[in-house]
Amino acid sequence: MEERLAGKNILIVIPKDYYMEAQLDPILDSMDAEGAKVLVASAKLKEAVGMKGGRTNPDVLIVDAIEGITGDSYVSAAKGVRQIKGVFHGTIIIGGNGARSYLWKDELLQLLLNDRYRSKMVIAGIGSAVPCLGKAGLLQSLEVTTEPGNKKAVAALEDSKAVLVDEAMTITDRIFTVQDASGIPAFLDPFIEAVVKTPTK
Repeated sequence: MEERLAGKNILIVIPKDYYMEAQLDPILDSMDAEGAKVLVASAKLKEAVGMKGGRTNPDVLIVDAIEGITGDSYVSAAKGVRQIKGVFHGTIIIGGNGARSYLWKDELLQLLLNDRYRSKMVIAGIGSAVPCLGKAGLLQSLEVTTEPGNKKAVAALEDSKAVLVDEAMTITDRIFTVQDASGIPAFLDPFIEAVVKTPTK
């Protein structure tokens, strides 16, 4: 199989606890299969526990991922030395019950998302993580989707002046929103193709 993302760097941001395994796992598998260099970022480097008891060790802190976007390479502690040269061509925020507690108000994450979008890169929010994009000021007047029945996510997106639609996924100019884990199969290919088109420098 052709590795469409060879030479591309993907950042996956998860809540430091209570992330949604059904969102993270298929995305990780797909990005790895496509040859991307993938880093998982969180607010703490300690092992993150998923909603169904899954466990993930983040590679990097969100604050260090911001240093990474300057194009510097850096070293992460969780899995030994890993250097990522260059920038994150795609950033995906994973939902779960921890997203509202740990990610919605994370100003460093908002800075990261704005920088990536302005740099012509691709960003995505899944399920209850979609409000992170809204709080970064990126969803005004855009059609977006979020976790069905999540009243707090809906209210947060309305506050961000987003236009809510009942779709599995929305794409507007390199910004993807995905309703929940069931929308991930439809999301993966368009996201990968959008990342393929990003500038390599």
